[in-house]
Amino acid sequence: MSLSSAKNFALRAAKSQDQKEATELLSKAIIELTLAIEAQEAKIKKINKGG
Repeated sequence: MSLSSAKNFALRAAKSQDQKEATELLSKAIIELTLAIEAQEAKIKKINKGG
């Protein structure tokens, strides 16, 4: 799960001629962004706890 994956999904959605496909790709991009944010938050909490 990464920001680059989210970016790739979003770029593919922007190029898609099929609205259903574009919607699915944007959904995947949002999920990837959410997972990346959660992973970063976990890292920050770990750092703040000193470990």
